[in-house]
Amino acid sequence: MTGLRPPPKPDAPGRVVTRIIVLILLVVAAGLIVWAAVTHQRITLTEDTRLDELEVDHFVTTDGTELNVVREGEGAVPLILLHDADVAGSVLWDDVVAALDPRFAVVRVDLPGWGLSQRMPEEGTGHTVASMAVEVAEVIDATFDQPTLLAGVGLGGEVAAEIAVNEPELVAGVVMVDVDFYARGGWIEFLERLPWFGTAVTFAFDGGGNFAEGRWAPQCEAGGWCPSTSQSRARGLAVTLAGTTDSIRAYRRTPAASLVPSKLNEITAPVRYLWSQEGAVPRESVDKVEEALPEATIDVFAEAWKVHLDLPVEVAAAISASAP
Repeated sequence: MTGLRPPPKPDAPGRVVTRIIVLILLVVAAGLIVWAAVTHQRITLTEDTRLDELEVDHFVTTDGTELNVVREGEGAVPLILLHDADVAGSVLWDDVVAALDPRFAVVRVDLPGWGLSQRMPEEGTGHTVASMAVEVAEVIDATFDQPTLLAGVGLGGEVAAEIAVNEPELVAGVVMVDVDFYARGGWIEFLERLPWFGTAVTFAFDGGGNFAEGRWAPQCEAGGWCPSTSQSRARGLAVTLAGTTDSIRAYRRTPAASLVPSKLNEITAPVRYLWSQEGAVPRESVDKVEEALPEATIDVFAEAWKVHLDLPVEVAAAISASAP
């Protein structure tokens, strides 16, 4: 007989599973592309406020960067407060400032690209710790006529340490709060560096996106720190500034370019380090700071996630104890 063919062999189970996996991956990829495209549209709609529309009297640095600088208190002891890499900026110091004694003249600085300071949508020198330190040093020099106590959380602590290394004459002491000089960032920070798709991730997790509020205060529902109405309002304004998402992403893509931590041991001012044991900074990083600065005071807060938010009274007391 002619024209007869054997029946087709059934697909092997492994081949079927492979096809299903490929199909699922294609569906996921298509969904992510659609999500990113929609998010890009949301960025355009959300970030529609110009810096010159704000009722803010900015400090303009030599390089022309406009910094939001908030002055509080009439005390005789100068204090600079520097925030972490957070779009809300220096408003996260609110509870600590409220707990400080009146002998301080407090200056909060929104670092370049954060809070209500100028956005920098292009990656490069302006996003480095070294550059931020130069610009904050200008604020110190223009505001105070004596050495100043610097207190910084995370990125702000790195900037404070950089100033203490390069311009020790400006610094009376340094309080570092949860500073990790050796961090490499997590998976979100990695995704934020990606072309195009990274912009959507940045908006979603660090800007005005759906996941940002939960990442900002992840312990709130579990009884941890929750932002006040004024802090939420301040963050809500910050995320509407044009170029916010691009500026944060440019920061993520720019190497720190800092002299610290290799020169931590050159800090001559007294140093106090506050560590939230339940937070993101590992013990190994704290040990390295202690090794570089053996005379530093290390305060461990065993049940804190971010001590300046969870225990502001204790942080205010530590700052007061560090005052000259």
